[in-house]
Amino acid sequence: MFVSVSFLLCACLVIGVETASQSDAGNSSLISVDYRELVSRSDLIYKAPVKEAVEGHAVGNGRMGSMVWTTPAALHMQINRNDVFAVNKDHIGSQTDSVDYCSGCGLVTVEVGGSPFARIGPFEQKLCLYDGEELITGKDVSVRCFACSTSDVMVVEIDDRRKKPLPLELSVSMWRAANVITPEANKNSSGYHRACYDFLQPAVETVVLLQQFDEYFDPMYEKSADYHCRSAVAVKMADCAEQVLSPDKRTRKIVAPAKSGKRLILISSAASFSRSDDVSATAKNLLDAVMDKSYKTLRQSHVRWWHDFWSRTFVDLSSKDGSAETMERIRNLHLYYMASSSRGLYPPKWNGSIFAVDGDDRNWGAQYWIWTTESLYWPLLAADAVDLTDSFFDMYVGQLNAGAEQAGPQRWGVAQGAYYPETAAFDGPVVLPADVGKEFKDVLYGVKTKEDLSDLAKILCGYCSQLRAVTTYKQRFSWISHVASSGSEIAVHAWWRYRHTGDKLWLATHAYPLLKGTAEFYRHLAKKGGDGLYHIEGTNAHEDYWGTDDGIYDLAAIRGTVPLAIRAAEILDVDAELRTKWQAFLDKLAPYVMGSDPGSVGVLAKDAWAAGHYHFVQGSHNSEDVCLVPVFPFEDWTLETHEANMDRIVRKTMDLSPRFQSILKGAKCNTAIRSPVAWARAGRGEMMPKILASYYKAFSPLGNGMSLFEGKTAHSIEHLGMLTCTIQEGLLQSVSPRPGQPEVIRVFGAWPKSWDASFRLKARGGFLVTAAIRDGEVEFVEIESRLGETCRLRNPWEGPCCLGENGGMNRQVHGEILQFDTESGGHYRLIPAGQTVSSARTQ
Repeated sequence: MFVSVSFLLCACLVIGVETASQSDAGNSSLISVDYRELVSRSDLIYKAPVKEAVEGHAVGNGRMGSMVWTTPAALHMQINRNDVFAVNKDHIGSQTDSVDYCSGCGLVTVEVGGSPFARIGPFEQKLCLYDGEELITGKDVSVRCFACSTSDVMVVEIDDRRKKPLPLELSVSMWRAANVITPEANKNSSGYHRACYDFLQPAVETVVLLQQFDEYFDPMYEKSADYHCRSAVAVKMADCAEQVLSPDKRTRKIVAPAKSGKRLILISSAASFSRSDDVSATAKNLLDAVMDKSYKTLRQSHVRWWHDFWSRTFVDLSSKDGSAETMERIRNLHLYYMASSSRGLYPPKWNGSIFAVDGDDRNWGAQYWIWTTESLYWPLLAADAVDLTDSFFDMYVGQLNAGAEQAGPQRWGVAQGAYYPETAAFDGPVVLPADVGKEFKDVLYGVKTKEDLSDLAKILCGYCSQLRAVTTYKQRFSWISHVASSGSEIAVHAWWRYRHTGDKLWLATHAYPLLKGTAEFYRHLAKKGGDGLYHIEGTNAHEDYWGTDDGIYDLAAIRGTVPLAIRAAEILDVDAELRTKWQAFLDKLAPYVMGSDPGSVGVLAKDAWAAGHYHFVQGSHNSEDVCLVPVFPFEDWTLETHEANMDRIVRKTMDLSPRFQSILKGAKCNTAIRSPVAWARAGRGEMMPKILASYYKAFSPLGNGMSLFEGKTAHSIEHLGMLTCTIQEGLLQSVSPRPGQPEVIRVFGAWPKSWDASFRLKARGGFLVTAAIRDGEVEFVEIESRLGETCRLRNPWEGPCCLGENGGMNRQVHGEILQFDTESGGHYRLIPAGQTVSSARTQ
């Protein structure tokens, strides 16, 4: 392992009495990390070319990216962006129709001649995570490339060392016809969708591919504005002799004469939703800004960002069988993928991200599922990569005024509150005309059937996934039709971000609006029964159980979000009257349904939580272990709760969770269930090796760690996100006894004794925590306080501890929870009192 650890000799023999020596718990850590060595052992290395493009290596800067792959004579890249969408929420058509796609901007091919990248012969393709750089070595031809961290330019260097070098051909292509017009669903409509492109030739060494999407809506649909999106890809290669347009006019090629040695290729991209923006000029200007710089110079500024990124946190794992090291690599790989794809205007799509390889073909289309998207982001807070979550939260907060606040009243008939359907376009839920909204609501609640819908309603409900599910499926209940809880998952996640950063302004602009909107939605959706309690009727327990009453997902969402809304309002000193109403709502909320309750569904045992009460639909439809959601993500129970009856219920429910039990037995999985995180939250440390290995195997990962479990053209890293979250939760938890209460930090709370580990991760309260464990014994804990909050650490040792503070005097602390005040910027160190450890060693 590549972590050097120096240990402090410290002996505190009298409880409550400071030692005479000064503490060295200043800015220096006991752990010195060689980040290059640590991260580089997670590099992806292929010794043979990939057979399929989807198996390639992903290169991106968070806004633009590509999978990189080879054929015997060429290098291939599909340039994608996370701010390019062929349609928006107002699309007049069907979900997954011929224009429901996103991201793709153009295909770039570099033909080097001969067969230097043949499967027979010397070959290596290596993705260097620490530098964010791709290296390919073939027979006398090598390639280096990276997506520049500081601008939307991809830099490619071709080194031809053949005795007889061959000409180089740089092609830019589009996979569809140059002008594709798609009439709208209503044959009598004057509206249509248009996808077109053109090649521009600013100079012989430069080609620009300009792509444009327009949807012109018929006025009868009451759309406020037509939709427009455009993108440009510009490529440049010096010393070119000519340009050639292919006969089908889908490819423009730059040809350079044969030349020994290195040749630089630059690829830029830009996009906009405004017709007035000249994205082709933007893309060309990006090239002009770097055209006089060498690969080495551009690389220097590029790697600085990556080196800073990797130095924020680390996880260093070791086990005799190598399984721990595998999980360490998975975490690094997930963080690399997110840093490569999540620094743009919108979050990456889970199905292919900005590493799509099949043109417009993208299974599941361009809409965002909250379930699939949030799983990518959950690990980032502990990884101190908060900046990578900006696009995720900005998108959903932006949807509040763009549709979520209207969707609650319009679709569910609630007086107030924000409703986030599980699936929606990047710009939010569709706002229907008032009369069509009433039609939809009547079908949602079973007042009318889909056959009663007007022709206009059928058209306007065709694209948005929830509207389509309710109005076109065989029955009004289906996988996402009546899911009410998704917005609460975003809101809870937003609270976690606030607690990691302490950013009160962000609390006011992002977290609190989400918490308030979803709390108000549920408060108005609930109905008070004859028993004096508030109940939720006829909703889905996510995709698992449909049409339930008092579904566990909804009750956990309420118990997980409403206390946070109250606490956030207290911090901001707003909405005093609402706080009282929210507390009254919580106090009278129906209890979770138990397996012993009459009419319960999703029964695991009489003394375990059930999915809810039967009302409309029997049976499980996509087993997701929904009975664990009070544990994660809604945290109505944690290891800090310490309520005997609830503890027993959680243990029983955990042991019987059907989907995860099947995975532990070797079953495959078609959805990234949250069960592994819940098991970590419950302290199942000794099972962690099997939990992690079984979960990873269940998704049949490709060589690059991605999985095709969502479909051939929907390669995904959802499973990597869940594994990373589970690993980090096993190492470090910072949870409250109940939502909204002060958090308690717990190190190695779900960690196997057979795995040695050290880590530096971020905890809620703004604490950067470093700790090490060997042979099941925690060796030390270091804490950097960024916010100056009171620290509460569950004692990892049975006895008293020596606390060193900011270079001052050591003192002894003891108890089950070690609580001490901190200063912003302060450094603190704890080791077992009276313990003597070696002065230094290398893990």
